[in-house]
Amino acid sequence: MEIAQFEQSGFIITSNVGETLAVDIGALTPAERLADVTVDAMLVSHIHADHCSAEHVTALAPATVYTGAECAVALHATGLTIEELKAGDTVETNGFTVTPFEVDHGPNAPQVPAQNFGFLIVVDDTTIYFAGDMYTASGMPVGELDVDIAMLPVGGHFTFNAEAAHAFAQQFKSIGTIYPMHYEAVGPIDTAGKEKFIALAANTFTVA
Repeated sequence: MEIAQFEQSGFIITSNVGETLAVDIGALTPAERLADVTVDAMLVSHIHADHCSAEHVTALAPATVYTGAECAVALHATGLTIEELKAGDTVETNGFTVTPFEVDHGPNAPQVPAQNFGFLIVVDDTTIYFAGDMYTASGMPVGELDVDIAMLPVGGHFTFNAEAAHAFAQQFKSIGTIYPMHYEAVGPIDTAGKEKFIALAANTFTVA
């Protein structure tokens, strides 16, 4: 299993047999980064453009997009196959098992999304926790959760800052590797969030 990280909260996960799942590759990713990139399936967590971009979804051309009702409407004109997700459902796609859960985007979101998902993803016996745009600890309980990878926002204002992400990570039973995310420059986001998180986590977690 391999993970490629893109801007803001974007990732492409490739399984051992070459199946690909994109997550939240949105408007902050330059179009040239997606040249000649296609994926088998895509998850979109919520409506904000840095996560849900019709242009970027179209460029990736997934066979199926999995997202909430609000994003499904926004992406309808792409002509792609879209399957609506609901919190607590489990979806099987191309060797990936995905369970979405609702997370709290906090008081500073410029538009309160109708659905704001995190995802628990299992592939190749690897468990990945994608927190999405989480501002306060929310969604599924994590105290008894062992994960190989946790993708946590660290930019603050709209999501956890570095300190809040570090405190949240300590609630898990165990985490193998943490990918800091959501620290690209949008308004008051702290672009030093990743470096601050790495410093905080130096003696407690492995950081990608």
